[in-house]
Formats: sequence, C-alpha cells, structure tokens
Amino acid sequence: MSEDLTGQQPAPAGPDPSPTGPDPYDNRRQVLYWRLLARLFDGEEQPALESASLGVVEDIGLPSALLDPGTSVDSVVQRHPELADEFDGLMTPDDDAAGSRDRAAEVRRAALVSKVLLNVFATGSSTVTAEQLARWQSDAGWLERALGGPPGGLRGGRAAG
Repeated sequence: MSEDLTGQQPAPAGPDPSPTGPDPYDNRRQVLYWRLLARLFDGEEQPALESASLGVVEDIGLPSALLDPGTSVDSVVQRHPELADEFDGLMTPDDDAAGSRDRAAEVRRAALVSKVLLNVFATGSSTVTAEQLARWQSDAGWLERALGGPPGGLRGGRAAG
C-alpha cells in the first residue's frame, strides 16, 4: 500500500532528510560519537568503528591522525596549521539566529571534538612518563580553548595573564 492516508501532499525534496531514510550526515556523526564512547569506556579498538571513522575523516578532508590516540593535538596542528582556528570555541554554542544547520560542519566538528575528548579523558591507567604528562597538559589546554575558556581555566581556575 503506497497510498497516502493523511490526505496531505508530500513535502518537496530539499536539504532536509526524508523521515523514512537515513541522513548521511547523522550517520557519519553517529559513527564518530560511537567510536568516542567505545574508546572512552574500553581502550580496545573496535575494528568496525575504527574503519568507518577513518572513512568519514578521509571523506571530509581531515587528517587520519585525528583518530590516533597517541598523537597529541599539538602534533596534528603542527602538521595541519589550518586546524588550529577550528579548535578555538569548538564546543561553544553557535549564535545561529536563523536556525539553519550546516550538517557537514557538524560532522567535521564531531571529528575534532572526539580528538580533544579522547586525548584528555582516555589516558589509560598505567604509569605516566613526564613526556606523557606534558602531552596531556597540552591537550587539556586545547580542550580549554575548545570550550571557549582561558588557558588554565579548567586546571586550577587561574588563567595565564
């Protein structure tokens, strides 16, 4: 039965996804967030999520180093300086009064947010070297920037000044 029982005309095709079909932007963003959750709660890689995330990151033109938990945000930004500005205020609310959403930008933001959160919160439970501590402190600084806060704002509340 393909008859419309509501008596209403179907909505014209546009940028919004069909209520019956999956939205590719939502799917991509969900893959990245599922990977984030999996890595936060279990250090083991989930091969399906890792390969799907790699496909998403490569498709949107971001470096695969974003998915490597051993690579600091500093290292990624040194190799790809154009990403530095994208981390500033990354997790602050948008002032979008028009209500329109850039769904591709949401996927990109999900990849960058995942990198910062994993590097700060999925650190493992083994002995920490001075180098690892320094890398974590640097990544925590990138998290502060992403949250729109001053340097040191999350670590003792004292901003550099």
